[in-house]
Amino acid sequence: MNTLRWKFIPILFCSLFSLGLQGSEPLIKTSYVKAKVGESLRFLLERRVGIPKKVLDEKGYLSKIKSWNPRIEDFDNLKRGEKVYVEIPYRTVLIPYEKRKKNKLANTKLRPIKKKVITRKLASSNEVSRVSKKSSDFFPKVKNEKDWRFSAFYTLSKGTFEENIIGTNISTVSNQDSPITLGGSAFKSISSEMNFSGSFYLSKIDSGISDRNEEVSIPFELGLTSYLGLRKSNWPIEVYSGLDIERFSSYNTDELPSGEALSTREHTITYFTAGVSKSFGWLGKKFLAKASISKSLLSLQSRESLVNPEKFSGLKYIAYLNMKYNDRWFYHGLFKQHSLTGATDLTITRFGLGVGYSF
Repeated sequence: MNTLRWKFIPILFCSLFSLGLQGSEPLIKTSYVKAKVGESLRFLLERRVGIPKKVLDEKGYLSKIKSWNPRIEDFDNLKRGEKVYVEIPYRTVLIPYEKRKKNKLANTKLRPIKKKVITRKLASSNEVSRVSKKSSDFFPKVKNEKDWRFSAFYTLSKGTFEENIIGTNISTVSNQDSPITLGGSAFKSISSEMNFSGSFYLSKIDSGISDRNEEVSIPFELGLTSYLGLRKSNWPIEVYSGLDIERFSSYNTDELPSGEALSTREHTITYFTAGVSKSFGWLGKKFLAKASISKSLLSLQSRESLVNPEKFSGLKYIAYLNMKYNDRWFYHGLFKQHSLTGATDLTITRFGLGVGYSF
C-alpha cells in the first residue's frame, strides 16, 4: 500500500504544477472599440477588429458581447462614436480585414486578466457580474456614461367612454378628449439582462358631453407605472411586468334613471401588468413597439353609486409604438382600451399621438 501511495505522488505533483501554469496565463483580453456610423456589430468585430467567425459564432461571443452592451439599441446600425465593450479569449489571434493604424484593438496590446475568477463592471451598467475575484481595475470606464435615462413627452388623445347599466338597455356614450397630456419616464439597467423602467402622466380632460347633451366638468386623469424588464441575448423580444396605477372618471350612468343629475365618480385602480417589447429598424429609423395586458388588483372610488356600490375591476390593453427622429427627439402613438365591470359595464377606448425628448 505504501508503494502505491508513492507512485501517485509524482502524478499529483505534475497535476498541481500544470494547474499553476494555467493559472498564470491570462484568461481574457478586453477593450472598448468606437463604432463608425451605420456599421453593424458583426462588421465591426469581424472585419475591423478581426475576431474570427469561430469565436463569434461557435463560441458564442457575438451574443455575449451583445449582452454586455445593453445600452446599444440597434446592433445592425451602430451610431458614430458609440463605444462597444469587447471581451475575447486571451489566445484569440486577431486578423482584421482592413488593417488601419488607428484600430486600437488590433494594433495595441489588450490588457490581460490573470485571475481565473474576477469581478468586472459591464460596459453599460454599474452592476458587477461575477467573473473574477479581483475588482474591475482592469476595465476602463466610459466617460460621461449615465446610469439613468430620462425622457419627457406630450400627447394629444381622444377617448370614448361607453357605460351600460347591467340588466337594462340604458347606456351612455361620451367623449373624454385630452388636449394636453404631459409625462415623463425613467430607465435603468440593473444587469446585462434586467432593467427597471417607470413613467407617469397627467392629462387634462375636456368637459364631457353625453348623448343626452349634458355637459359636466371632468377632473384630471393621472397614471403611474413601475416595471422590471428581462432580455436574454438569444431572445427576439424583451418581457416585462410590474404595477400600474390609474385614476380616471366615469359618469353616474346608473343613477340617471332615478332622476339624478349627470356627474362623475373618480376611480383609482391598481393593475398587475405583463408585456413584451421589441426594438427594430425600418426605413432608416429606429422603432420601439410594446404591447401589454393588465389585470386589476385593487380598486377605489371617490363615492359609492346610489344604485350599485360595486367597484370597477377588469382588464386593460395597451399597444404602443415609438419612432426616433434623432438622438433626442421621438414621436409616439398608443392605443389603450379598458374593459371593466362595476356599477356599470364600462368600455374605454383611447387613441393618442405625441412627441417626446430624451435627456
